[in-house]
Amino acid sequence: MSHISIKRVHHTTLPEAKKLADKVAAKLSKEYELRSHWEDDVLHFDRSGVNGTLAVGPKDFHVEVKLGFLMAAFKGPLQQAMEKNLDSLIPAAETKAAAKKPAKKA
Repeated sequence: MSHISIKRVHHTTLPEAKKLADKVAAKLSKEYELRSHWEDDVLHFDRSGVNGTLAVGPKDFHVEVKLGFLMAAFKGPLQQAMEKNLDSLIPAAETKAAAKKPAKKA
């Protein structure tokens, strides 16, 4: 069995981070037909030959994926898609967080 592990830091609230995780799940569902459901702060996803979790913490995301024998051939593209989706959403959250902070007085 092949394994993917991805960690990313975020600078947003836990509810906002869970919304970002939902966006990642929606993209992966569309591209790879992954089903998903929440259990507390952990998004579980699966399809034939793939199962994993996206744990949303107060400061980070942690993705763990197990690929079955046949899906192991797609490890590279799956990992790249997950990393790309996370990386494209996290800067947007950081920009929002920075915009909410009051400007420093000179």
